[in-house]
Amino acid sequence: METTDRDSDVRKWLTVALADENLENFSLDIIGSSEKGDGYSGDIIFVFVTATDKQGNHKEYNLVLKCSKSSAALLENIPTFRLIFVKEAYMYQNVFPIFNEFQVSRGIEKPFNSVPKCYGVYSDEFRYVIVLENLKKLGYDLWPKAKPLSREVINIVVKDYAKFHATSVALAEQNPEKFQKLLEGSPEDITKEAFKSSGFENIFKNAVENVHELLTNDVKNDILEKWLKLKDQVYFIFGEMAPDFDDLKVISHGDCWVNNFLYKFENEEKTNVSKVAFLDWQMSKFTSPVTDLSYFLFAGISDEDIADIDSILRDYHKHLCEYLRRLDSKVADKYPVEKFFDEWKKYSKFGLLFCIVPIQSLYTEKEDLPDFTEAADKGKDIMESFTFEVKNKSGFKNRLRPIVEYAFNNNLI
Repeated sequence: METTDRDSDVRKWLTVALADENLENFSLDIIGSSEKGDGYSGDIIFVFVTATDKQGNHKEYNLVLKCSKSSAALLENIPTFRLIFVKEAYMYQNVFPIFNEFQVSRGIEKPFNSVPKCYGVYSDEFRYVIVLENLKKLGYDLWPKAKPLSREVINIVVKDYAKFHATSVALAEQNPEKFQKLLEGSPEDITKEAFKSSGFENIFKNAVENVHELLTNDVKNDILEKWLKLKDQVYFIFGEMAPDFDDLKVISHGDCWVNNFLYKFENEEKTNVSKVAFLDWQMSKFTSPVTDLSYFLFAGISDEDIADIDSILRDYHKHLCEYLRRLDSKVADKYPVEKFFDEWKKYSKFGLLFCIVPIQSLYTEKEDLPDFTEAADKGKDIMESFTFEVKNKSGFKNRLRPIVEYAFNNNLI
């Protein structure tokens, strides 16, 4: 896109998305954009806006524009690429406001609000644009690539997940009609839609095989044999696995790897984190909270912390029940920690499988990561783009080994 065309498009998008801000006029400065590997499903544009509202007040906005790819070939090959943005916009415009309103109505002074502010959405036949606040201007940043999460960060995220999940449970319990409307209005489950393409299933089958090959001679044969059997479960885990009738169910985050969070660092060394912001809600669905927890933990946990993962899970359960009680929910009294651990064993295969591909990307150079638009425009199979060589095989292997061994030792595989 030429610079002048991009400026014109951005102005058109913002005129619609910022309508509720009641601006009389505004000027904009495009200050950056995403690089290859920063976001598979779309483009990111960073914009600084100065404006005057209708009351004559001066306003400034640091914004992030999440833009769908405009490639017609890409949309034809994978229609779910547009659905990705529709789903995320639904979370920002419908789910979060209702969740926040419900928490405030229950007297919660610090509700779950660990998401960037959404100013609005623009959409037409070719584009879908979500306009968010730029949290990097408030001191938030990504966690260092390929570095396992610190226990401090894990504790912060796990506690926020507990608050988010508890809000979902309590709202469903106390206002089932409103909650059901949220579910009925939500776009389709992205994962199920993606599984209509056999290539999506093959991504994870290939990932299981790659890990098996990589760990040969490093891990006992009986562990590797069990691991390889996950290939036959890929379709069930992503396409059919759903919580049993009496298991806990929540509106999930869904895409829980390390690059889908921003952390507010309180020092230049990036060792002290005070807050977290959850990004990329396009994989959200109504399912077990274990899918969020397992994906997040397996995708980011260190060797030391995976040995103590039961303590982390117990902390989650404690925070979940405490927040449920603060929301006047009776579910906490019916959800003992033993039941939670039973559900962990049933549903954590989701995170076990899903974490492999994003971890691969952490040990791969940006120039080697998938470019979906380029593949589609050249008529290539989009899903084959996920088959890329991991350059830092040693780092990838050391990251996956303790996860595979944990899964075997705890009967997850």
